Amino acid sequence: MKERINYKKISKWMIRILRFVLIFGLCYVILKPIIQYVLYAFMSQADYGDPTVSMIPKNWSLFYWKKAAELLELFKGAGLRSILFAVSVAIVQMLSSLVIGYGLARFKFRGRKFLTFMLFVVMLVPMTVLQLPQYFQFRFFGIGSFHISLINTLVPYYILSATGLGLKQALYIFLMKSLFEQMPTDMENAAYIDGAGIFKTFALVVVPNAKALMITVFLFAFCWTWTDSSFATAFYPDVPLLSSTLLSLDGMMGMQAGNVTYAGMIIMMIPMLILMVFCQKHLVKSIALSGMAN
Repeated sequence: MKERINYKKISKWMIRILRFVLIFGLCYVILKPIIQYVLYAFMSQADYGDPTVSMIPKNWSLFYWKKAAELLELFKGAGLRSILFAVSVAIVQMLSSLVIGYGLARFKFRGRKFLTFMLFVVMLVPMTVLQLPQYFQFRFFGIGSFHISLINTLVPYYILSATGLGLKQALYIFLMKSLFEQMPTDMENAAYIDGAGIFKTFALVVVPNAKALMITVFLFAFCWTWTDSSFATAFYPDVPLLSSTLLSLDGMMGMQAGNVTYAGMIIMMIPMLILMVFCQKHLVKSIALSGMAN
Protein backbone atom coordinates (compact mmCIF):
# COMPACT_ATOMS: atom_id res chain seq x y z
CA MET A 1 0.00 0.00 0.00
CA LYS A 2 2.87 2.34 0.86
CA GLU A 3 4.63 1.60 -2.43
CA ARG A 4 1.49 2.47 -4.41
CA ILE A 5 1.19 5.79 -2.60
CA ASN A 6 4.85 6.57 -3.29
CA TYR A 7 4.42 5.74 -6.98
CA LYS A 8 1.46 8.09 -7.17
CA LYS A 9 3.45 10.89 -5.56
CA ILE A 10 6.38 10.30 -7.90
CA SER A 11 4.12 10.38 -10.97
CA LYS A 12 2.48 13.60 -9.78
CA TRP A 13 5.87 15.25 -9.26
CA MET A 14 7.05 14.06 -12.68
CA ILE A 15 3.98 15.60 -14.31
CA ARG A 16 4.55 18.86 -12.43
CA ILE A 17 8.22 18.98 -13.47
CA LEU A 18 7.33 18.21 -17.10
CA ARG A 19 4.63 20.89 -17.06
CA PHE A 20 7.07 23.41 -15.58
CA VAL A 21 9.73 22.60 -18.19
CA LEU A 22 7.23 22.97 -21.05
CA ILE A 23 5.80 26.26 -19.76
CA PHE A 24 9.28 27.63 -19.01
CA GLY A 25 10.49 26.63 -22.47
CA LEU A 26 7.52 28.28 -24.19
CA CYS A 27 7.96 31.46 -22.14
CA TYR A 28 11.66 31.51 -22.99
CA VAL A 29 11.01 31.13 -26.72
CA ILE A 30 8.34 33.86 -26.68
CA LEU A 31 10.09 36.34 -24.37
CA LYS A 32 13.71 35.91 -25.49
CA PRO A 33 13.46 38.21 -28.57
CA ILE A 34 11.74 40.91 -26.53
CA ILE A 35 14.30 40.71 -23.70
CA GLN A 36 17.09 40.70 -26.28
CA TYR A 37 15.74 43.83 -28.00
CA VAL A 38 15.40 45.62 -24.67
CA LEU A 39 18.99 44.80 -23.67
CA TYR A 40 20.34 45.86 -27.07
CA ALA A 41 18.46 49.15 -26.78
CA PHE A 42 20.09 49.87 -23.39
CA MET A 43 23.63 49.44 -24.76
CA SER A 44 25.98 52.39 -24.97
CA GLN A 45 27.85 53.31 -28.13
CA ALA A 46 31.01 51.82 -26.63
CA ASP A 47 29.25 48.51 -26.02
CA TYR A 48 28.08 48.42 -29.62
CA GLY A 49 31.67 48.35 -30.89
CA ASP A 50 32.94 46.04 -28.14
CA PRO A 51 33.28 42.41 -29.40
CA THR A 52 33.22 41.09 -25.82
CA VAL A 53 29.66 42.36 -25.32
CA SER A 54 27.20 39.74 -26.49
CA MET A 55 23.77 40.67 -25.17
CA ILE A 56 24.05 42.15 -21.66
CA PRO A 57 25.44 45.72 -21.75
CA LYS A 58 28.54 46.63 -19.78
CA ASN A 59 27.64 50.32 -19.73
CA TRP A 60 23.91 50.93 -19.54
CA SER A 61 22.75 53.95 -21.53
CA LEU A 62 19.59 55.66 -22.78
CA PHE A 63 21.34 56.97 -25.90
CA TYR A 64 19.50 54.74 -28.39
CA TRP A 65 16.15 55.34 -26.68
CA LYS A 66 16.61 59.10 -26.96
CA LYS A 67 17.77 58.77 -30.57
CA ALA A 68 14.78 56.57 -31.49
CA ALA A 69 12.34 59.00 -29.86
CA GLU A 70 13.99 61.87 -31.74
CA LEU A 71 13.97 60.13 -35.13
CA LEU A 72 10.39 58.90 -34.65
CA GLU A 73 9.37 62.48 -33.83
CA LEU A 74 7.71 61.01 -30.75
CA PHE A 75 7.39 64.34 -28.99
CA LYS A 76 6.84 66.49 -32.10
CA GLY A 77 3.31 65.43 -32.98
CA ALA A 78 3.93 62.05 -34.61
CA GLY A 79 3.25 60.13 -31.39
CA LEU A 80 -0.05 61.86 -30.61
CA ARG A 81 -1.05 61.77 -34.29
CA SER A 82 -0.42 58.02 -34.47
CA ILE A 83 -2.39 57.29 -31.29
CA LEU A 84 -5.39 59.37 -32.39
CA PHE A 85 -5.26 57.77 -35.83
CA ALA A 86 -5.14 54.19 -34.48
CA VAL A 87 -7.85 54.82 -31.87
CA SER A 88 -10.26 56.49 -34.31
CA VAL A 89 -9.84 53.78 -36.97
CA ALA A 90 -10.25 51.07 -34.33
CA ILE A 91 -13.51 52.63 -33.08
CA VAL A 92 -14.93 52.82 -36.61
CA GLN A 93 -13.96 49.22 -37.33
CA MET A 94 -15.44 48.04 -34.04
CA LEU A 95 -18.80 49.75 -34.63
CA SER A 96 -19.12 48.73 -38.29
CA SER A 97 -18.13 45.13 -37.48
CA LEU A 98 -20.76 45.08 -34.73
CA VAL A 99 -23.52 46.23 -37.09
CA ILE A 100 -22.49 43.98 -40.01
CA GLY A 101 -22.01 40.93 -37.78
CA TYR A 102 -25.40 41.45 -36.16
CA GLY A 103 -27.10 41.80 -39.54
CA LEU A 104 -25.53 38.60 -40.89
CA ALA A 105 -26.47 36.67 -37.75
CA ARG A 106 -30.02 37.89 -37.18
CA PHE A 107 -31.59 38.88 -40.50
CA LYS A 108 -32.57 36.44 -43.22
CA PHE A 109 -32.07 37.84 -46.70
CA ARG A 110 -31.05 36.65 -50.12
CA GLY A 111 -27.29 36.45 -50.51
CA ARG A 112 -26.53 36.11 -46.79
CA LYS A 113 -24.68 32.82 -47.25
CA PHE A 114 -22.69 34.26 -50.13
CA LEU A 115 -21.62 37.24 -48.01
CA THR A 116 -20.59 34.87 -45.22
CA PHE A 117 -18.55 32.88 -47.72
CA MET A 118 -16.90 36.07 -48.93
CA LEU A 119 -15.77 36.77 -45.36
CA PHE A 120 -13.62 33.65 -45.50
CA VAL A 121 -12.35 34.61 -48.95
CA VAL A 122 -11.29 38.06 -47.76
CA MET A 123 -9.56 36.53 -44.72
CA LEU A 124 -7.56 34.19 -46.98
CA VAL A 125 -6.55 36.81 -49.56
CA PRO A 126 -3.34 38.69 -48.61
CA MET A 127 -3.94 42.38 -48.04
CA THR A 128 -1.10 43.25 -50.43
CA VAL A 129 -3.19 41.82 -53.27
CA LEU A 130 -5.97 44.29 -52.51
CA GLN A 131 -3.72 47.23 -51.76
CA LEU A 132 -2.86 48.21 -55.35
CA PRO A 133 -6.47 48.36 -56.69
CA GLN A 134 -7.53 50.17 -53.51
CA TYR A 135 -4.77 52.72 -54.03
CA PHE A 136 -5.91 53.50 -57.58
CA GLN A 137 -9.53 53.60 -56.43
CA PHE A 138 -8.75 56.33 -53.91
CA ARG A 139 -6.18 58.04 -56.13
CA PHE A 140 -8.91 58.64 -58.75
CA PHE A 141 -11.94 58.63 -56.47
CA GLY A 142 -15.18 59.88 -57.95
CA ILE A 143 -18.11 59.24 -60.25
CA GLY A 144 -18.13 59.73 -64.01
CA SER A 145 -15.82 62.51 -65.09
CA PHE A 146 -15.45 63.91 -61.57
CA HIS A 147 -12.33 62.57 -59.80
CA ILE A 148 -10.49 63.63 -56.70
CA SER A 149 -7.42 62.22 -54.98
CA LEU A 150 -7.94 61.02 -51.42
CA ILE A 151 -4.31 60.05 -50.96
CA ASN A 152 -2.61 61.77 -48.00
CA THR A 153 -5.96 62.05 -46.23
CA LEU A 154 -7.57 59.86 -43.60
CA VAL A 155 -10.70 59.39 -45.73
CA PRO A 156 -9.60 56.02 -47.28
CA TYR A 157 -9.10 54.49 -43.87
CA TYR A 158 -12.53 55.53 -42.65
CA ILE A 159 -14.28 54.50 -45.88
CA LEU A 160 -12.72 51.03 -45.75
CA SER A 161 -13.39 50.68 -42.01
CA ALA A 162 -17.01 51.88 -42.21
CA THR A 163 -17.81 49.50 -45.08
CA GLY A 164 -16.23 46.45 -43.42
CA LEU A 165 -13.16 46.36 -45.69
CA GLY A 166 -10.58 47.61 -43.22
CA LEU A 167 -7.38 45.86 -42.22
CA LYS A 168 -8.23 42.35 -40.89
CA GLN A 169 -11.85 43.46 -40.51
CA ALA A 170 -13.29 40.28 -42.02
CA LEU A 171 -12.07 38.50 -38.90
CA TYR A 172 -13.82 41.00 -36.62
CA ILE A 173 -17.10 40.62 -38.53
CA PHE A 174 -16.87 36.84 -38.31
CA LEU A 175 -16.30 37.01 -34.53
CA MET A 176 -19.30 39.30 -34.09
CA LYS A 177 -21.45 37.06 -36.27
CA SER A 178 -20.41 33.98 -34.26
CA LEU A 179 -21.25 35.72 -30.99
CA PHE A 180 -24.75 36.78 -32.08
CA GLU A 181 -25.51 33.34 -33.51
CA GLN A 182 -24.77 31.80 -30.09
CA MET A 183 -26.66 34.50 -28.20
CA PRO A 184 -30.34 33.64 -27.45
CA THR A 185 -33.00 35.93 -28.88
CA ASP A 186 -35.33 35.90 -25.85
CA MET A 187 -34.33 39.35 -24.59
CA GLU A 188 -34.60 40.85 -28.07
CA ASN A 189 -38.07 39.33 -28.59
CA ALA A 190 -39.13 40.65 -25.20
CA ALA A 191 -37.98 44.14 -26.19
CA TYR A 192 -39.95 43.90 -29.45
CA ILE A 193 -43.08 42.84 -27.53
CA ASP A 194 -42.65 45.84 -25.19
CA GLY A 195 -42.76 48.12 -28.23
CA ALA A 196 -39.07 48.77 -28.80
CA GLY A 197 -37.95 49.16 -32.39
CA ILE A 198 -34.97 47.52 -34.04
CA PHE A 199 -32.60 50.42 -33.30
CA LYS A 200 -33.64 50.77 -29.66
CA THR A 201 -33.38 47.02 -29.14
CA PHE A 202 -29.97 47.01 -30.76
CA ALA A 203 -28.73 49.86 -28.56
CA LEU A 204 -30.23 48.76 -25.23
CA VAL A 205 -30.11 44.94 -25.51
CA VAL A 206 -27.59 43.83 -28.11
CA VAL A 207 -24.74 46.27 -27.49
CA PRO A 208 -24.48 45.69 -23.70
CA ASN A 209 -24.32 41.92 -24.24
CA ALA A 210 -21.56 42.32 -26.83
CA LYS A 211 -19.45 44.74 -24.79
CA ALA A 212 -16.68 42.23 -24.00
CA LEU A 213 -16.20 41.25 -27.64
CA MET A 214 -16.40 44.91 -28.71
CA ILE A 215 -13.43 45.65 -26.43
CA THR A 216 -11.54 42.70 -27.91
CA VAL A 217 -12.23 43.83 -31.47
CA PHE A 218 -11.10 47.33 -30.52
CA LEU A 219 -7.85 45.91 -29.13
CA PHE A 220 -7.18 43.85 -32.25
CA ALA A 221 -8.03 46.75 -34.57
CA PHE A 222 -5.88 49.18 -32.59
CA CYS A 223 -2.88 46.83 -32.52
CA TRP A 224 -3.04 46.05 -36.25
CA THR A 225 -3.56 49.69 -37.20
CA TRP A 226 -0.89 50.88 -34.78
CA THR A 227 1.76 48.52 -36.20
CA ASP A 228 0.67 48.61 -39.86
CA SER A 229 3.05 50.33 -42.23
CA SER A 230 1.92 49.12 -45.67
CA PHE A 231 -1.41 50.97 -45.71
CA ALA A 232 0.13 54.01 -44.01
CA THR A 233 2.83 54.37 -46.66
CA ALA A 234 0.31 53.82 -49.48
CA PHE A 235 -2.55 56.08 -48.37
CA TYR A 236 -0.79 58.52 -46.04
CA PRO A 237 2.82 58.77 -47.33
CA ASP A 238 3.59 62.43 -46.71
CA VAL A 239 2.47 62.50 -43.08
CA PRO A 240 4.80 60.62 -40.69
CA LEU A 241 3.29 57.97 -38.45
CA LEU A 242 5.32 55.93 -35.99
CA SER A 243 4.75 52.67 -37.88
CA SER A 244 5.94 54.01 -41.24
CA THR A 245 8.81 56.03 -39.74
CA LEU A 246 10.10 52.94 -37.93
CA LEU A 247 10.90 51.37 -41.31
CA SER A 248 13.21 54.23 -42.23
CA LEU A 249 15.30 54.11 -39.04
CA ASP A 250 17.75 51.68 -40.65
CA GLY A 251 18.98 54.38 -42.98
CA MET A 252 19.30 57.11 -40.35
CA MET A 253 22.03 55.78 -38.03
CA GLY A 254 24.39 53.85 -40.27
CA MET A 255 25.93 50.80 -38.62
CA GLN A 256 24.21 51.48 -35.30
CA ALA A 257 20.75 51.47 -36.84
CA GLY A 258 19.92 48.08 -35.33
CA ASN A 259 20.00 49.28 -31.73
CA VAL A 260 17.93 52.36 -32.61
CA THR A 261 15.38 50.13 -34.37
CA TYR A 262 15.19 47.86 -31.32
CA ALA A 263 14.47 50.87 -29.09
CA GLY A 264 11.86 52.10 -31.58
CA MET A 265 10.17 48.69 -31.63
CA ILE A 266 9.92 48.65 -27.83
CA ILE A 267 8.48 52.18 -27.88
CA MET A 268 5.88 51.00 -30.39
CA MET A 269 4.95 48.11 -28.08
CA ILE A 270 4.29 50.24 -24.99
CA PRO A 271 0.71 51.40 -25.87
CA MET A 272 -0.31 47.84 -26.79
CA LEU A 273 1.07 46.47 -23.52
CA ILE A 274 -0.78 49.14 -21.53
CA LEU A 275 -4.06 48.29 -23.30
CA MET A 276 -3.57 44.56 -22.70
CA VAL A 277 -2.96 45.11 -18.98
CA PHE A 278 -6.19 47.06 -18.51
CA CYS A 279 -8.37 45.02 -20.91
CA GLN A 280 -7.12 41.50 -20.23
CA LYS A 281 -10.26 40.50 -18.31
CA HIS A 282 -12.55 41.51 -21.17
CA LEU A 283 -10.28 39.75 -23.68
CA VAL A 284 -10.51 36.41 -21.84
CA LYS A 285 -14.25 36.78 -21.41
CA SER A 286 -14.85 37.54 -25.08
CA ILE A 287 -12.73 34.55 -26.17
CA ALA A 288 -15.02 32.28 -24.15
CA LEU A 289 -18.21 33.93 -25.46
CA SER A 290 -17.27 34.01 -29.14
CA GLY A 291 -15.94 30.48 -29.29
CA MET A 292 -12.41 31.52 -30.27
CA ALA A 293 -11.02 29.00 -27.81
CA ASN A 294 -12.54 26.18 -29.81
